[in-house]
Amino acid sequence: MLPDPRRTRAVLIGIDVYAGMPSMPAAASGARRLSRLLRDVWNLPGRHVAVLDAAASGHDILSTVRDAALAAEDTLLVYFAGHGLRDLDGESLYLCLTAADEDYPQVGTLPYRDLRRVIRQAGSNARYRLTVLDCCYSGLAGAMSAPGPVTRDELALALDEDPARDSDRTEVYGDVVLTSAPHDRQSYAPPGADSPEATGELIGILQNGIPGLGPELSVSSAWQRVRRRLVLRGRPEPQLFAQNSAADVLGFPNRATAVAPSTRAGETFRLPSGESPPLSDPDRTATDVAGTTFVVPDSAPEAEWQPTPVGRWRPEEETPYPGDSYFKQQLSHLYALDRAWAEVKKEFRSVRRRVHVPVHLRSPAKVASWLHESTGDARWLVIAESVKVLEDRRSGYTRTGVTDPYASQVPGGNHPPDWQLTAEIVDTYCRKVEQLCDDINRLMDLHTGAQD
Repeated sequence: MLPDPRRTRAVLIGIDVYAGMPSMPAAASGARRLSRLLRDVWNLPGRHVAVLDAAASGHDILSTVRDAALAAEDTLLVYFAGHGLRDLDGESLYLCLTAADEDYPQVGTLPYRDLRRVIRQAGSNARYRLTVLDCCYSGLAGAMSAPGPVTRDELALALDEDPARDSDRTEVYGDVVLTSAPHDRQSYAPPGADSPEATGELIGILQNGIPGLGPELSVSSAWQRVRRRLVLRGRPEPQLFAQNSAADVLGFPNRATAVAPSTRAGETFRLPSGESPPLSDPDRTATDVAGTTFVVPDSAPEAEWQPTPVGRWRPEEETPYPGDSYFKQQLSHLYALDRAWAEVKKEFRSVRRRVHVPVHLRSPAKVASWLHESTGDARWLVIAESVKVLEDRRSGYTRTGVTDPYASQVPGGNHPPDWQLTAEIVDTYCRKVEQLCDDINRLMDLHTGAQD
């Protein structure tokens, strides 16, 4: 659901100049870029969006957030980008302002707890309160969020207010907090970039959309895409904390949405409860990575759309393994492949939650094959073959036998890798994984009626 622009307010803070810490130009420029984009995608009047920079004091920030929160009746968005610090106990988050002291987190900073209290108290009439933190240790904000579902009446009582007599007790209402890193990890702002890394990914998604996800992007689906892209690059994992189903309801326009062709006689194909659809009268084909062509029944949704086969992700001519001096780099790159493959497995765990996959089917390839048998849609065979290609990721790149290059040589027990695994090969693999996950999402949405 898109917010009502007349009753929505946004405050964006980007701190780029620091007296005792490295400057962060990307924070201020990222806040300005995101503010322009929010005015566009949410159709917000300029007076409803406030942008603060390094000249703002803690008082300036809290008073601006207070005023915006008091005026917001639909959605309140508060964004911060800059340095973040945590106390010695690792329990409290401090948002760094210009005079911040890295050794004394309480000096020159804005305690997140104070910001949170202003957001919640002054914004008690807002339906949704979305906080985005792109700073180090920002995941600490999640520990400061109230657990469990919260209704409008319960939140009013928590703030010592009287619940509205005519309030709808079934209404979705709550806070969403998005953080660029876990509670114990740092965030990144690439040198020369025009926004911090997580913010840049979010901006790209809002600008370009996500194919196959319908006319609107929920906050959770957008942030899930940000998370996946950063994890595939080996960055800290962004976090999402939400009350009720606010993160699934509040959203943005999906700029990648295309008008989907209608199915036969307006028919919408869904995953069947038992029988597979007939394969007669085919009018589309799908081709897997081996070049085999399969029939896509014309009753399948958007039968002309095809997933992209993974194909070959290794180079045609591989470089021989240079020796044990390269062992640490090789191991690091192998871990990157494993992290990317874990994203595929996570995607299929999501598939299992969305449809009733038999419990004995665990591997991604078997789940994809079962979906083909259940739906008659041969595009799942393309997915299954792509999964098999990506699953075989370590062959030739890892040792067999002893993995310690400094261990004594055991005849026949320690065989070095055949090929050198480079960062370029890892990047190619990660791009293939991201494309496959996108295709799985789109095909699942088509079959579960997410675009109805």
